[in-house]
Amino acid sequence: MSDLSLSLLQTIPASESEAGPDGVLRVKPGALIGGVYRVIGPLGSGSMGVVLLAQDDSLDRRVAIKFIRASLDSGDFQERFMSEARAMARVSHPNVLQIYAFGEHDGAPYIAMEFIEGQTLEQWLAASGGFPDIDVAVGILDGVCAGLEAIHAADTVHRDLKPGNVLLDAAFRPHIADLGLAMLCREDAVTRPELVGTPAYMAPEIVFAKEYGPAAPSLADVYSLGCMTYEILTGRPPYEADARGQMGIILQHRIGTVTAPSLVRPGLQPELDGVVLRALAKDPAERTPSVEAFRRELMAAFSGTSEPVRILVADDHEDFRGSLELILGLEFPGAHIECVGDGMAALAAFDRQKPSVAIIDLRMPRMDGMKLTELLRERDPGATMPIIVLTASGGPKEWAQLAALGADRFFVKPVVVEDVVAMVRRCLKERTSRPPRNSREPA
Repeated sequence: MSDLSLSLLQTIPASESEAGPDGVLRVKPGALIGGVYRVIGPLGSGSMGVVLLAQDDSLDRRVAIKFIRASLDSGDFQERFMSEARAMARVSHPNVLQIYAFGEHDGAPYIAMEFIEGQTLEQWLAASGGFPDIDVAVGILDGVCAGLEAIHAADTVHRDLKPGNVLLDAAFRPHIADLGLAMLCREDAVTRPELVGTPAYMAPEIVFAKEYGPAAPSLADVYSLGCMTYEILTGRPPYEADARGQMGIILQHRIGTVTAPSLVRPGLQPELDGVVLRALAKDPAERTPSVEAFRRELMAAFSGTSEPVRILVADDHEDFRGSLELILGLEFPGAHIECVGDGMAALAAFDRQKPSVAIIDLRMPRMDGMKLTELLRERDPGATMPIIVLTASGGPKEWAQLAALGADRFFVKPVVVEDVVAMVRRCLKERTSRPPRNSREPA
């Protein structure tokens, strides 16, 4: 046994603690931790630690106290344990389990943290009978996204996001917990993946790093969030174990095909399919780029507001492009607006991530709006993305050609930017019940 394990056993007097045959430290009720926290009893244990319920005598509140398992005999676990405390301390958000204090008690590290009286998200899903209540589920997901955004904003990634690591209080407010695998990262850093996490929720690049190359660590959290969302909406994870066990799940994340959520659960909004499947893209470069973007897309799809979450603007006139970007940003707060100066750049932007709507100029260098419309529709055969074309030198002939290619509306410059904004909303609302293309008229 290591010095660390011995020190854990020595933390509490022999009369107040004992180590069971499984190596878990058991502390008797009444023991005082850190001179402040009086033990009430055990709450549970995990792969790294044992958690006790205690009373904070100084502030008169209940807290959870986490110790490392006494059976762990590697000093690496002590460092990981303290890394969890530091990671949690960097984040202050109502949807992330709050840490009150951490330190050593007679040589043993401990964390005193918020006590949540309720259940885990995993337990709630198990009790839901297969199909959880959608309104409650989306509310939980909104809170999980908010908490994960705060974790990323603190230059930290979770790396083991799953239903078992989300606590629900009596009001079903989620609290992300167990940052034991969390790591500090910088916005401009790309970290070499480590094989950490839970197979059912693990991003492919974690295991198959050589195939995907370096990726931002936060994108692995987005993938895990996508797995969780799929399970919360449908009652089952995107991939389930087969005869190969955990290795089978890992391989499915790499080569398997995900069934659209609306096909698994009849009645689920089809708009949610694209949101979830984008988050589950195997290639990080094709995945939803952030938790914030995922949350916007999820809420828009669920509410049916038809608000854009990503707008692509292609126009070679810099001043007009800037004015349009400013107005769109004010009218659609939270939407990501990408502005480019030519058709080739617009096509590349579409290939990186499909926009909600595209606003393109007819006359542009390298590739004009006519050819760009044709190529965009080839990439979007269901015509789910509205295309609005602007031109300073075009008329009925050009509109007829553009309409045949799949454009939705045609504006002749100079245009009133507010009219373009109104048309964006109108086109998005019509996207699920569009009239035949040959019946459309210029705006």
